[in-house]
Amino acid sequence: MATRTIRITEDGEHLFARPSFYAEFAPLQDHSKFVDSIYVLKDRGRLTADRLTFASPLRELAFSFRESVPGSGHSGKVVVNEPSFGHRKKGRAFSGWIIGIKFKPNWSGPLRTEDPTIVACQQTLARVLSTSPSCFDILNSLDQVVFALSQHAPHGSLISSDYFETSRARVGNLASHVGGSVRTLHRRMRTATGFPPKRFMAMQRFRRSVYEIATRGAGLSAIAFNLGFSDQAHLTREFRRHAGVTPGAFKQAWRGRHARAVRFLQDTGPSSRLRIAVWPLEATTKAH
Repeated sequence: MATRTIRITEDGEHLFARPSFYAEFAPLQDHSKFVDSIYVLKDRGRLTADRLTFASPLRELAFSFRESVPGSGHSGKVVVNEPSFGHRKKGRAFSGWIIGIKFKPNWSGPLRTEDPTIVACQQTLARVLSTSPSCFDILNSLDQVVFALSQHAPHGSLISSDYFETSRARVGNLASHVGGSVRTLHRRMRTATGFPPKRFMAMQRFRRSVYEIATRGAGLSAIAFNLGFSDQAHLTREFRRHAGVTPGAFKQAWRGRHARAVRFLQDTGPSSRLRIAVWPLEATTKAH
């Protein structure tokens, strides 16, 4: 699929009107040092019929609003997901909304479901979802909770998250980057993420491969080379290890017969924060 550039001011509301979609948004510029992304899932069992939870190196604050019967209202809960190495299959399809924030490894603030700021955000989102929510309504609520949480988080970070964007980063180079020994790096990484550096960096590279496979038309061998894998077979082994499926099966599911994945470029003006959107092909209208 060819990459398209779409203004969120023109197409974001159209996306939110769909019965099912998944979208990721960039955080505000002031929050980008410690927030990886904001995501919104709206579904009635179409995208989540055969769900797999992938390995993730990031902490996640998620607001879940399940709808048992369409039109019956939503029952909400808040979940804090810690970084996880494994993958698992969800037992049943989901109907409702899941809205979340993915924090970078240098986030040092606490995330507690009983935090008054988080509870207030859940209540605000519940009110917003009871109407016809827009992307701006939801993003504004999450931007506010991130700002409030950041005011109470310790400042400074032992590990800069920017280094992990380098696809060919090595543990020894990372130790030099943070100005310490490999042993010190191991201790700091385990404290910050729960994982040793090598495993954490492998999961970061896996996350990038998911994004590239879902949204780019390049072949798997090209993606493997660009992300620093030794070859396509190496990419396939690591992808299966973290996702439970092969890259080819994942690509077919998200870019093939069942769904449409579109990569949104961030050069469409300051109002554009949409990075990627996925929706079932059956729910699409004819492209203009």
